[in-house]
Amino acid sequence: MVAYIGPGSGFAISVSLLTFVIIVFTIMLGPVVFPLTMLWRVVRRRRVRYAYGFRKVVVLGLDGLDPKLTAKLMGEGKLPNFQALAKRGHFSELETVWPALTPAAWSTFMTGLDPSRHGIYDFITRDTETYLPRLSSSEVLEAGRMLRFGRYRIPLGRGRARMLRKGEPFWHELARHRLEVTVLRVPITFPPERFGGRVLSGMCVPDLRGSQGTFGYYATLDDRTDPVDADYFPLRFVGDVARTQVVGPEHPFVEGKKLTVPLAVKRFEGLEKVALEVGGQEIGLSVGQQSEWVALSFRAGPMKVRGLAQFHLKSIRPEVLLYMTPLHIDPEAPAMPVSHPGLFSNYLAKKSGTFGTLGLIEDTTALNCGVLDEDAFLRQAWGVYRERKAMFLGTLENGADDVTICVFDTPDRIQHMFWRQQEEGGGGEGRHRGVVEAMLVEMDGLVGETLKRLSDDTLLMVMSDHGFTSFRRTVDLNAWLHQNGYLHLKEGAAPGAAWLEGVDWSRTRAYAVGLVGIFVNLVGRESKGIVPAGEEFELLVEELKAALEKMMDTPPTGSGPRRTIRRAIITSRHYDGPYRFEGPDIIVGYEAGYRCSWECARGQVSDTILKDNSRLWSGDHCVDPELVPGVLLCNAPLESKRPRILDIAPTVLGVFGLGRSPPMQGSCLLGQVVGRAEEGVSASEDAPHARLHTL
Repeated sequence: MVAYIGPGSGFAISVSLLTFVIIVFTIMLGPVVFPLTMLWRVVRRRRVRYAYGFRKVVVLGLDGLDPKLTAKLMGEGKLPNFQALAKRGHFSELETVWPALTPAAWSTFMTGLDPSRHGIYDFITRDTETYLPRLSSSEVLEAGRMLRFGRYRIPLGRGRARMLRKGEPFWHELARHRLEVTVLRVPITFPPERFGGRVLSGMCVPDLRGSQGTFGYYATLDDRTDPVDADYFPLRFVGDVARTQVVGPEHPFVEGKKLTVPLAVKRFEGLEKVALEVGGQEIGLSVGQQSEWVALSFRAGPMKVRGLAQFHLKSIRPEVLLYMTPLHIDPEAPAMPVSHPGLFSNYLAKKSGTFGTLGLIEDTTALNCGVLDEDAFLRQAWGVYRERKAMFLGTLENGADDVTICVFDTPDRIQHMFWRQQEEGGGGEGRHRGVVEAMLVEMDGLVGETLKRLSDDTLLMVMSDHGFTSFRRTVDLNAWLHQNGYLHLKEGAAPGAAWLEGVDWSRTRAYAVGLVGIFVNLVGRESKGIVPAGEEFELLVEELKAALEKMMDTPPTGSGPRRTIRRAIITSRHYDGPYRFEGPDIIVGYEAGYRCSWECARGQVSDTILKDNSRLWSGDHCVDPELVPGVLLCNAPLESKRPRILDIAPTVLGVFGLGRSPPMQGSCLLGQVVGRAEEGVSASEDAPHARLHTL
């Protein structure tokens, strides 16, 4: 998870007896009660104005789908369903946001607001009091009061998660008009917000331990380097059996103790397989095989906390190497809500099969550090895709929704890890060279299956939040700030400590943490700020912008000097919303091939500004947004020739005759209504359907 710089968001388990009884009750009755609730809502629904001849909308999000690569394969005839959509309606680039990061872009998609109005710029931000990182989108609040008896404690309340994103998703307005809405795995929807529809949370759902993805690594190796965001467990065999444990969340009643489940690993002489005994189950695994989801129950007195995990056997000789996914919250009995209504995740699991709930399921960190190989990672990624596909297509087949929204992360994860293989001269040899193209072909097939399930009066928008480009060289902004006198270390502090440890704040004017850019150590905002607001702040950001845009690199390839940063924007001048000072003061738009370094993202200060990116993570989008626009395909022609991700929310509202809410900044892409648009009556068929615009 270092790729997404996700510190733990914490975890709050509801432990009161009443809560425990309610959870058991809802698990038992959920599959029966939930469909009846949906039926009752349909009966009570209001009539609305169908302004453009459409009565339903489906938004299919393909995270990270790149327009240039998509257009290339369309031109080669490899994406027939994409081509059919473009011919019938619209295909173009979709303008993304500054910065071109997933949490910022999808937050703009759902609210119709830019980052200075919804407040999300990056996966993390810094705590202005401690300078330590925290998730930008949510926080978990522990139970307020507790009875304590030494190490023992009894919570008198229940913990809860709080959404930090500002602005209201457009589906709340739809639900207020009693339109039926289902939202599946859209990023930055955790914790699930209450509204009159259904949502299954996506990116930033924590694992059962409260982190953004801590995997388990069981090995007989002694000489090792701990991967970041991994728990290492040594395997010590007595005969043919090694006994260890799966470590779960904190014990709710005993401070400093964690809940565990015993795990036994049995090996067999002469066979390339093991048997796992865990959670009262025996699972056979051959080398290279991944298990199905394994249900695990962590007991804490009278209650159980349920989770899910999958196991992958990497090798058995000469060393036993066993990988375990992060512990997922069980959707059938969630210890923390992952959906709204709470029964919805249970209903989906019963209907379509159990599924992973972690916000970032595909374990890019395990692949980067070699715990998983490319084939194992692809099996995991496509397994996640199949779960999502069954959920999405099953929802469409129900036919009960007016609006269905689903985001697939598969394009983003595969391009991050396999971009180099599809580039010319990028090391694309062997069986993985065609992985990115195969992913696009599969996405085209998904669009085809979606179209088969749609009525003629359904508007389909297929979109991505950003595109992709190469990531060959890393830029350590903290090293640059240090070497140019903007950041100082304490006397005797060595470079390399994570999360800005060792920084001398009494002399530091600017620093970097996360993937986006540079923060000024501002008086009145940061607890140890030294740069006054006003003229001194303005002069400093001007100076930083000018210097950053002159940064040059001479790569070891001998290609000659080149710029590393295409543009750097001063956030408070580029944006004018109320949260323009909550993100980085300078957002850095790198040239293609460059990105913030792994060290800088973790708040480290290394001694090297520029160096090669040696990781398998070889594609990225944390660059100038003009280099990585998203994609927009639609089965109807659109009026705008330059659509923006800001425009999607007003467009969906416009289909139902609903104007954009006052804070929204975008515009309806379907243009003005031509003809009547009465309550419950479709608009004239001569409306925008007569226009055709494709790129």
